[in-house]
Amino acid sequence: MADHISVGILRKPHGLSGAFNFTLTRELKSLKKHPAHFFIEGKGGLIPYFIASLELKDMFTGLLTLEEVDSIEKAKQLTGSELYLDEKSVASFFKKDTDDYGFLIGYTAWDGERELGTVTAIEEMPGQVLAVIEVAGEEVMVPLVDDLVVEIDKRKKKIIFELPEGLV
Repeated sequence: MADHISVGILRKPHGLSGAFNFTLTRELKSLKKHPAHFFIEGKGGLIPYFIASLELKDMFTGLLTLEEVDSIEKAKQLTGSELYLDEKSVASFFKKDTDDYGFLIGYTAWDGERELGTVTAIEEMPGQVLAVIEVAGEEVMVPLVDDLVVEIDKRKKKIIFELPEGLV
């Protein structure tokens, strides 16, 4: 995997035919151009899964159907899997990372010592960037500002906030 880079994550299945909601951790260069396949970690290493269809909602999220996944049962087995590409494909299809917070997608969010849930998306609004966190089945938006973010631990894949009472 040293020559492959994580570029996204498969989220909840969509419908009964094996489609997925997915989130990319890097921004695509174009909504019209995407890779022909992604690699997903399986027994024995990374396995290529070819894209049957890909509908982008924006540069980070959308619906993905993989040729080899044709039922909700198969989709559930891959839910939560990271999507990988080789370095050349990453350079071809994705913008270079600068002040991109997309790497936080999939991180566990904490409010001090209390686990909140998983960061499922990053939303950019005029003037601020928000982490979308799934908390007990609900989406909660938390601003990514210095006053609220205590620590980002890349090794443990967690972000620790100090949130005002009542926000979550």
